[in-house]
Amino acid sequence: MKKIFQFAFSLLFALSLFTISSCVDDDFDMPPAAGHDPELTANKSIAQIKALFVSGQVLTIDSDYIFQGVVVGDDKDGNFYKSIVLQDSTGGINIQIDQSNYYSYYKVGRRVFVKCKGLVIGDYNGLIQLGGYIDNTTATPQVGRIPQSLVARYLVGGEWDQDFDTLAVSNFNLLSPTADQNKLVRLDNVHFATPCQTWADMAGQTSGNRDLVDAAGNVIVVRTSNFTTFGAQMIPGGTGSVIGVFQIFGNTLQLVLRNLNDVLMAPPTCQVWGPTNKMRDLHTMYNSGTTTVPAGSVIKGIVISDFANGNLNNRNMVIQDSTGGIVVRFTGAHTFALGDEVEVNIGNQVFSSFHGLLEVDLVPNTLATKTGTGTVTPRLVTVSDLAANGESWESTLVTINSATLSGTGATYSGSINLTDATGTVTMFTSGGASFASTTYPTGTVQVTAIVSDFDGRQLNIRNTSDVQP
Repeated sequence: MKKIFQFAFSLLFALSLFTISSCVDDDFDMPPAAGHDPELTANKSIAQIKALFVSGQVLTIDSDYIFQGVVVGDDKDGNFYKSIVLQDSTGGINIQIDQSNYYSYYKVGRRVFVKCKGLVIGDYNGLIQLGGYIDNTTATPQVGRIPQSLVARYLVGGEWDQDFDTLAVSNFNLLSPTADQNKLVRLDNVHFATPCQTWADMAGQTSGNRDLVDAAGNVIVVRTSNFTTFGAQMIPGGTGSVIGVFQIFGNTLQLVLRNLNDVLMAPPTCQVWGPTNKMRDLHTMYNSGTTTVPAGSVIKGIVISDFANGNLNNRNMVIQDSTGGIVVRFTGAHTFALGDEVEVNIGNQVFSSFHGLLEVDLVPNTLATKTGTGTVTPRLVTVSDLAANGESWESTLVTINSATLSGTGATYSGSINLTDATGTVTMFTSGGASFASTTYPTGTVQVTAIVSDFDGRQLNIRNTSDVQP
């Protein structure tokens, strides 16, 4: 009896070891590094799924359609927010998922099988998308993201490290806004229209649209989110190739980068001027006969003009650093406020002299970025100081004490005289300024103004706060 008991105990012990061993073995029974495909069979291509789309509608897919594709765009570097891009031999498609940091599972190069039944298909301003539901909270129905808890039900991961095609083109007109959207493309023999600016507006916390130009002069927008890991990096100059996911936004052709490995160009050689030899160098260059600002030149300073009160043309911004100031004349009206810290890519822009006032002329507004705020302490001067140093102080802020104002009228509008014990200088106010019709004070005042020129030295105040009793 004892032997039987011992045998039974030994048998139970052995079985328990086997059971424990089996559990431990299961824990380490991981798929091979290459992964494996699920037991699913694709019965549709991406092109066939996209063909279900009806313009202006968001439709629910009620058939057991399955397609497979390889991930060509993920969110590792932050430029594809809660969206994943799959591609097969017939095309590419954007899938909206309510999940962040999914790249560790659905990473570039992994094959993914998509079970379509229950998903919806629609578009976002022309870009065809798959999603989880019809969002009726907006004026028109939109594609809602697949809830995070359901992503794995619809998107089933397969083998990793799969090859995928990249469509190479050298003329953007060869890209089809419908058939080629969400494909990975390589654009050859291209250059950026405005190198040496950041990919996104990191200070303003907005995405950046940067024009990429092909050899024929066609333009496509390279769009970069300010949440990317590379948004603050500088755009290179020169000619090369750029890879990205081709998308559209209405009639605008767009390219979305995955990371900076997609930019096959020489590293940027941008000249960001140091703590000395900055704005003052622009005047030196112009006076020595230079008519075009050197490529890669970037200036940074504080805005001392006040667009809100209209005493300058709304396309003109006066910016000052520790060495001097300059007028930047944009191609369109700007909204940089007094006290904004602004960085401007002025490389290859043209110098001009407007009635003696030096300007960097016709700068595209997209080349200027607000990077913060700051203040400029005005230089305390006399009128005779201005007469002697006005050229070097042009486009900077000065203060004159113990001055009086006089003119043919009693308001700021037009040219009036500012006089101190050392002399008289013209102070000009545009008729379009908000304070042009305001009566200027009599008696002794302190005046803070921008040193300007209009066929002779003059001062421009920004607003009435610049004149203090």
